[in-house]
Amino acid sequence: MTIHWSLLGPSVVLLLWPADWLLSSRVELRSFDCFQSLENSPRHRPWWWVPALWIDPLRGFAGAWLLREALGLEFTRWVPVPQMVYVVALSMLALGILCQMLTRRGGRGVLLAPLGFVTGLVLAIVPWSVSLLAIASSALGAFAFRQFSAFFWFGLVAVVLLGLAFEAHGAALGAAGGAFGAPLAIGVVSACALEVPTRHDSPRGPAEPPHR
Repeated sequence: MTIHWSLLGPSVVLLLWPADWLLSSRVELRSFDCFQSLENSPRHRPWWWVPALWIDPLRGFAGAWLLREALGLEFTRWVPVPQMVYVVALSMLALGILCQMLTRRGGRGVLLAPLGFVTGLVLAIVPWSVSLLAIASSALGAFAFRQFSAFFWFGLVAVVLLGLAFEAHGAALGAAGGAFGAPLAIGVVSACALEVPTRHDSPRGPAEPPHR
């Protein structure tokens, strides 16, 4: 197995850098149902103004792509994938997802939902004809069931079914399915809720006098 160390180093940094370290002190975690209580003001930044939410997809995509290049991992039809290389890649991806979910915010029993990070991983692993449809299904599932865990459940089912329909490489489907399934497994084992970071720094102005 030939390893390109110049690519592996940046890949490890991108995949294992915890998302919690990218969050400012003015960020709080919320479940799906708590979004209706957010306060926004045109004078302040909106709740979605959290750089980590937009950096994570790029970081996940770049990390997974560099990992594939570093290990020489190709998901070409009818070409077998070396078992050792595949195990190393899956282990790195699983460890990366775990690092994104750990947080010191929100108290005990809470994990970060790595929506963007997993999105980037899947885009780098399976063809876009499969990944884009699977991610769209994930988003619809999350809004339909109003739970962030539904994002991963729908993504897991969609990427497998779509991958089989489009005859994607079996190893790629296993890696993409694992990317969707890992947050679910971690959440079940730890008995923690999945929440996302939001910016909530729109203070209330001075109380207005009652109208007579």
